[in-house]
Amino acid sequence: MLKAISRVPARLSRGRGMSGFSFAGVKDLASILDMEKCAPLNGDEIATLWKEYHADKSESIGWVGEGAVGKIVLHKARSKNCKFFVAPVFDSRAEDPATAGYYNLIVQFFEPSHFVLADLNQYQQDPANTNPMLSFSVFDEFLESRNVALIRADVISKALEEEDAKKVIRGVLSNFDGRSLSRDWVDEFNNRPAEFDFDKYVALQRASWFSGEEPKP
Repeated sequence: MLKAISRVPARLSRGRGMSGFSFAGVKDLASILDMEKCAPLNGDEIATLWKEYHADKSESIGWVGEGAVGKIVLHKARSKNCKFFVAPVFDSRAEDPATAGYYNLIVQFFEPSHFVLADLNQYQQDPANTNPMLSFSVFDEFLESRNVALIRADVISKALEEEDAKKVIRGVLSNFDGRSLSRDWVDEFNNRPAEFDFDKYVALQRASWFSGEEPKP
């Protein structure tokens, strides 16, 4: 049964906790793409290669986003003391979205471009033995030259369905991007925790989750 938490612990909203976690996904874009062969290709061609490579990867997701999104997301995570965040996972099968249960993932950023997500409730109970459920990277090699952000996600836990993982990633990227939002939730969570209205944040994420839009970066 899915459960919600009433608030995010202050020690996590201030960017502490999750010590001992590490990123276990693909760390180097060159381990996936032949960078020399990509050199003469344009952004559309590189995007096609990226999507084709991931098309038959059942536990990996390959997305392509705008370079501007990638630059903003990575700039905030790297330079504004915004290494942590929280992402709710709603029960997509619920008959009534307004009352759908949910649990929370704690998000941690690792230099230079990686995000790791783990069950917050599990972490609170046993941080030393909490394993990530999802990880993703925003590779920046083609942000400037091709205006392309290559996004690679790995679904680690079988408890998290791929479509739900996509919605989680979309929400994290949207909040780190922040241009379409009325307030900077990521900055509040990390640097101004007293201003972070958890209930309002979850309500907005709920509306996005059940909007019916196809998850995309």
